[in-house]
Amino acid sequence: MSRRFSIDLIHPGQLSLTWQEWFVGNRGSRRLTAFILAGVFVLVLIMVAGILPTYWRLSSDLNAIPQLQRDLAASDGDLNVLRTNMQALTLEARRQVRWAELLGAFSQHIPTSMRLQSVEASRPASAAAPGQPPPPADAKAEGILRIESVTPVRSGSPPLLEVAQFMAGLMRDPAVNKRFQLKSWDIKPPGGPGGEDEAQYLNITILLSERAQ
Repeated sequence: MSRRFSIDLIHPGQLSLTWQEWFVGNRGSRRLTAFILAGVFVLVLIMVAGILPTYWRLSSDLNAIPQLQRDLAASDGDLNVLRTNMQALTLEARRQVRWAELLGAFSQHIPTSMRLQSVEASRPASAAAPGQPPPPADAKAEGILRIESVTPVRSGSPPLLEVAQFMAGLMRDPAVNKRFQLKSWDIKPPGGPGGEDEAQYLNITILLSERAQ
């Protein structure tokens, strides 16, 4: 039976062991134990180096969640305020456009002898008739457009014809007809506490009711 061995020329008198022979013999168990412990230590270092940064990052993210929730709630509140303001601006812009259309229709159809005094939109609270149940809380009251104008007193029927032409022109105009219908009109004779100037004009009141949408 032959045995392989190596000669260590650097250290005369000593046998050079192969890597297999390093873990055998009297000191082999210690070397094997030391090698295993070193491997376990290196493995633990690798695991710690890979796990600890992730753990710290996750802990930091978890600690930041309450602040992020507070920031989100504040941002949501700001967004609701902005949305409310945008809705209010949109409604105001639509109202301005509608008023511009109405005033354009008035200026287009009013006779030269008539003069607008006021144009007022109102929505009186709806009340139940006697013996009738009250209207629902979400019932929308009827909108009223009140037009006040004056025209000089003249003999004959020209003032009445001009008023009739004015109302007919308004009702034919799409800007008025699509939203309002004629409710009533009234002409008051001259006179009153306004003095001599007021006594020379007829007071004309035209009421338009908002159409049901």
